[in-house]
Amino acid sequence: MTRFSRILLFGLAGLFLCLRGVPPAAAQDIFRRPAMEAFVDKDTLLVFPAQVDTFQKVRVRKNENPVFGTVVRYENESGACADVYIYSLDTGAKPVRRDAFDKHCRETDQGILDLPAQNPKITVEHLDAPERKAPADGFEAHYRIRNGSTPMDSVLYLALYKGKLVKVRISYSPEDKDEPVHAGLFIDFVAALLNGETAPARKPEAAPQPRTTPEAADAETPETETKS
Repeated sequence: MTRFSRILLFGLAGLFLCLRGVPPAAAQDIFRRPAMEAFVDKDTLLVFPAQVDTFQKVRVRKNENPVFGTVVRYENESGACADVYIYSLDTGAKPVRRDAFDKHCRETDQGILDLPAQNPKITVEHLDAPERKAPADGFEAHYRIRNGSTPMDSVLYLALYKGKLVKVRISYSPEDKDEPVHAGLFIDFVAALLNGETAPARKPEAAPQPRTTPEAADAETPETETKS
């Protein structure tokens, strides 16, 4: 992605955030900690590592109003951003029930689709992701959002954890063909975190293949080739 495209993408992502009711930075506490330090959310005790796949943790925002809650932001070198929100549905931070969660998922999805009513320059459509197997416990949806001629793809994931809502929103340019894969890996990591499962925070690297001489290659058996 070019620098100009990245600026346009972040501008569109910022507009998307404003329309979704995220409070301005002045109304929040910003935790400035070393970039390579994990962040532990005190309400849920969830641990967010410094890096998840290609995404680097860059900022944490905490609002005293539990409806806005905590936002953990990740970014990668391609310009994609991944935000994790931990919040409640009321200022008393009452535990969110399953029926309220289901309703919130429907309303959030519809709210995104209704963005053009708030800004006529914006168009929104659902995207199909046939190659993507979404986590079983939660709500996931994919969108193509345009601000004029500038497109942005966005993935939404919502889950319920210990009475709190956990929302993941990942935005990236459609020009970056690898980003849907990285977005899926990020969501899978968060889903595993909520389920108490162990998931790799980094994408595993391919093991180096040993170099062999022609004589050694001829001596290899089928079993040896399979193991390597």
